[in-house]
Amino acid sequence: MQLRRDVPIFFFLLITIFLLILLFQLHYTVDPSTRAGLSKLIKNQKFRILTNKYSSLWYQTNCFQVQQSQKLVLEKLPEYLKNSHSSKNEICRQFATIFNALFHLDEIYGSLKLSPIYLKKINQWLHNNDVLLEQIRKQRIIKVYNRYTHEEMLYNYMRSQRPQTKSEISSESYTSKLLEDSKKNCDFCGKNYLNSTAEDTFGRLEHRLSYTAANTFKYDRWHTLIVSRNHDTLHLTEDEIVDMFELTKEWFRKAHSIEPMYTCPEMIWDAMPKSGASQMHTHLQASLGFDIYYGNIERIRQGARLYAQLNNGRNYYSDYLSIHQILGLTIPVGNAHIVVHLTPIKDLEIMIMGEKLERNFYKALHLVFRTFVDDLNEYSFSLGMYLPPMNESSSNGHDIPVVCRLVFRNPVTNLRSDINGLDLYTSSVIGKDRYILHQQLKDSIYKRLK
Repeated sequence: MQLRRDVPIFFFLLITIFLLILLFQLHYTVDPSTRAGLSKLIKNQKFRILTNKYSSLWYQTNCFQVQQSQKLVLEKLPEYLKNSHSSKNEICRQFATIFNALFHLDEIYGSLKLSPIYLKKINQWLHNNDVLLEQIRKQRIIKVYNRYTHEEMLYNYMRSQRPQTKSEISSESYTSKLLEDSKKNCDFCGKNYLNSTAEDTFGRLEHRLSYTAANTFKYDRWHTLIVSRNHDTLHLTEDEIVDMFELTKEWFRKAHSIEPMYTCPEMIWDAMPKSGASQMHTHLQASLGFDIYYGNIERIRQGARLYAQLNNGRNYYSDYLSIHQILGLTIPVGNAHIVVHLTPIKDLEIMIMGEKLERNFYKALHLVFRTFVDDLNEYSFSLGMYLPPMNESSSNGHDIPVVCRLVFRNPVTNLRSDINGLDLYTSSVIGKDRYILHQQLKDSIYKRLK
């Protein structure tokens, strides 16, 4: 038997391809230069909200080299990082090191060639704005890639200038009519739930403002509904939100006491048909996972563990929050933090992070609802939340805080979906500057906290 002459060539090509893939992965997940600067830090950190000695305004002036009278903008994020990295101040360089350890940042440009006829149509879309016309000819795209969770944002301001089809009915009128009409035969209103919903095997839990109802069509062994006694999701009081989540925690404890191997608490909450909600009445879904979290959450958890391994035990979530604090993209509400994070699913996604699910966390969530519904006129959302494992005290390496991710589905009356193939299968494409959303939230929240 003779070997073919092209076999060695085949193996050479195979090894070459393998090495190229390996180099690509190292480039986007591990940057050796960023890890060296972290070697003096404490090992095995737990999540804690770091108190920065210097304010975000100090970083803006001294590290980013932006005057206090100027506003931060997402398009200049590469410039802020470059200035921090080359600064003579060690504090600035340390920030750049931690940022680069967690994120990979790119700035690229895409150019267009426009015919005279098409240029006229574009001018109509852009209302004959010469600045925007120049920007569309040479478009700046900012890419922020999370090296450990593999989430990515592609930001291009010009995406926000795309022509939109407007509905004849206002979002507020459409939403109000849906809510009112759905009350007529609602299975969850009044006492209807007693004969129209199932119970968990251990029975039904009830609070003054909410109750449980086992999901008739389960997606996991321990899966229930937490139902508010208020039909209208968009105008819940803070007390009603508190009641729902306190009942959720009680349900987690009950299910875990029956089957202690189920340890991973997770929640989802959808409002309005745009988000995929099957019932208009206020309800969230709670589930307790076996040993590991659901895929997207577990990917973040494993990424956080890898981050600690490669960065001398630093807590991923603490550094993640600290980066956004320094960049001026957080809003503290007591010991909970609203985060306008750098890798959102869509333009109107935010996070809330805290050490515990307690009163300040509920207040932050309520303030976010009031901002979007009352001030920004957004009426449909999808929420996902996870808590630390139920067996955290006896486990090793579970350094997870309470994390809530909330995206308002824009716009509620639009026939076109807000989620498309780009978001599902490639990366999240964003057109709204994160700093603009942060300012809108900040103005609205501080107005209510006065």
